Amino acid sequence: MNTGRTMLTRRQLLQGMSAGAAVLALAACAPVGTPTAGQQAGAAAPAATKAKVRVGSWDSKDAEPIEADVIKSFNEVYPDIEVVMEFNPDAYDDKLLTAMAGGTAPDVFLWWNFPGMVARGGIQDLTELVQGPNGIDPAIYYKEVLDYNRVGNGLYGLPKDFTPRAYYFNKKLFDDAGVPYPTADWTTNDLLEKAKALTKGEAGPDKQYGFFTFSDLYALQGYVWQHDGDFISPDGKVATGYADGDATTSVLDWHAAMNLKEGVAPTAQAVADQQGGADALFTGGKLAMYDTGRWPQAQFKKVQDLQFGTALPPKDADTGKRVTVLHEAGWSMNPATTMKDGATWDVLKYMAGPEANKIRAQAGWALPALPGVVAELKMEEDPLEKTWFEAVPFATVSPDFMRNANWDKAGNELQVGIDTVFLGKAGAKEAMTTAATAADPILAGS
Repeated sequence: MNTGRTMLTRRQLLQGMSAGAAVLALAACAPVGTPTAGQQAGAAAPAATKAKVRVGSWDSKDAEPIEADVIKSFNEVYPDIEVVMEFNPDAYDDKLLTAMAGGTAPDVFLWWNFPGMVARGGIQDLTELVQGPNGIDPAIYYKEVLDYNRVGNGLYGLPKDFTPRAYYFNKKLFDDAGVPYPTADWTTNDLLEKAKALTKGEAGPDKQYGFFTFSDLYALQGYVWQHDGDFISPDGKVATGYADGDATTSVLDWHAAMNLKEGVAPTAQAVADQQGGADALFTGGKLAMYDTGRWPQAQFKKVQDLQFGTALPPKDADTGKRVTVLHEAGWSMNPATTMKDGATWDVLKYMAGPEANKIRAQAGWALPALPGVVAELKMEEDPLEKTWFEAVPFATVSPDFMRNANWDKAGNELQVGIDTVFLGKAGAKEAMTTAATAADPILAGS
């Protein structure tokens, strides 16, 4: 699916007055010369104790200097709050759940699978805090991105960043082959035609491929949705009739054929055999079109002589629809925090606010989820960046993981079916019928 779809203009925190600022304001209102109780007793004023807020992140250590700049900016507004960042890129989800069970989870943490965490009782509904006197205006975010943080009537996160899925294309390979660049109205038929024209050589390390998308359930969802298919029902209760439906299976067969029959896309094994994976195939001039998120763009820019562009995903040739998937990360609150409407909330909303978003965007780290930040940085004027924001309105379908708290386990069963198709072991109808049958009782148990 596409988590994400996405926004981080990020951190539009309508900042309320901090505790420290409030104390100063009260002191300013006291009559001049009025002694405090401590002064009257001749006692020394006690040293102020900083509130400590722990923040958990799945980002790598590469993000540390960027987040240090965010914290420095935060402390200019909130000097009486100490923020402790905890980076845990390996097995983040499992470790966080374990920490929650043991009562040692951070006060604020990055999250994405909100229905699952809500079902566990491990996440705070932010609705009252957002609407309260120290709240924020949710309209500062892209609606499509913010909605990824909702479960029912509750709001369980504020966007850190996001990305839709779109296409990178190698301009030199297109120019050398005399193939026109993707346009705003291109279709999946155009994709196949271009991919064939841009594929050269026999299977092996020197082969040039026309196209690649990941064969995971999330990455394929946009193609399925725009073909009027789905992997589970709209209410999230059943996979049979959806994952094994004609619309869904025809898309899976089409994509598998690009790998196995047409040979215009590398197999998963071919990608695994390439050090650096699909990113390396693209930067090495062995891949003409690459369906992914915005993540590798900063690295692509560093590759000497790599001339590339970005394009919206192609429309479905049969339905004429274009749908993309969003990948989104939200800052969430531990319901066990002792500073729920104080320091913890101040930290969370700042991490998701405009200044933090701006710092991360200027570092090339992420797309802001706030249109105001995007406008301030003039990101939509950048020919590479504008595509990502143009894709946001096409990310309007409720992701499957938002429909069922047991999506992780059910999705694993469906992924087994997809893998069977892409390995050429069975057609999509057969494989997904088996997968849907396995997923149904899991979905029903939510």
